[in-house]
Amino acid sequence: MNATENSTNEAPKTSKRHFDTMDESIAKMKLAFGNASLPQIFVVMVTVGYTAEKIAALNAELAQLETLYQAQIKEYGEEGEEQQLFSDKRIGITKVFNQNRALLRILFKGNVKAWVTLQLDVETPKALPIWTPLVKNFYDQLIDSPDLLSAAETVGVTKAVITNQKQALDELETLKKSLRKETGEAQAATNVRDTAFDTLYPKYTEYIKYAKILLPDNQLLEALGITVK
Repeated sequence: MNATENSTNEAPKTSKRHFDTMDESIAKMKLAFGNASLPQIFVVMVTVGYTAEKIAALNAELAQLETLYQAQIKEYGEEGEEQQLFSDKRIGITKVFNQNRALLRILFKGNVKAWVTLQLDVETPKALPIWTPLVKNFYDQLIDSPDLLSAAETVGVTKAVITNQKQALDELETLKKSLRKETGEAQAATNVRDTAFDTLYPKYTEYIKYAKILLPDNQLLEALGITVK
């Protein structure tokens, strides 16, 4: 009975479906294909085409899927590591930038040229494509304007500080390219894994369907990972 058919004031009950994770699906296939060669199971299932060769082929496909799954996990680990490096680098730049900017807002109060040139009136954005040009302009303008630089150095925004920040921005750009590469490789690994899984899993479900019909013994079904109520 659906919600529109429920004539009582009680909320309709909803069923909770469990969707297997990749680990769980692989574990189920390993159990089923691993025990498919047990004599009592094999002698029955061979009648619907599950020969020793076919079972061996299924186990080979499963082994390949496990390899692809491990490769995908590795790629995402490398992507995560690169993401952390990128985030840490940006946080470091931002901390110094915010302090430098706050100091110069005080120093150049009333100096319209400095405020416009250094974009001191612009709110710091979070989005990287907008954040990066703002930070780069701030330091590039200081380096290219001797009068602004000379004044900035009186409050600790020195040429050395600016040079370090510009170098850090270059390193951030390199990390961004590396992160993009790792993300692409991780997604490619996922696509290959998913293709292998989508090819093999229907073969597993078909095997299980045959087993439920042909195997008379509950213990044999349980050996294949089939829960018997």
